[in-house]
Amino acid sequence: MFKRLFFAMVGLGAGVALGGYAVRKVERGRRRLTRQGMADMTGATASRMRDRIAVAVEAGRAAAAEREAELREAYGSAQAAQLNSDGVRRPI
Repeated sequence: MFKRLFFAMVGLGAGVALGGYAVRKVERGRRRLTRQGMADMTGATASRMRDRIAVAVEAGRAAAAEREAELREAYGSAQAAQLNSDGVRRPI
């Protein structure tokens, strides 16, 4: 008798816990599919993409400057140009 009651209560507790979990998941999904939720997701995605592009561009500029310095050193150009702070070439 007590064994059946015990397992009935365990089953009931598990059912309540899983039901609460399912309700939270459905509510979160429903909120995400509203206009405001879609706008928030789109804005967050655009922000992450912008940050990734900025990092990639900065890494590309650094690699290009390093390679340019290597080439100038390798070929010893007497007419080498340097970049000023605005990124405009000027003769040395």
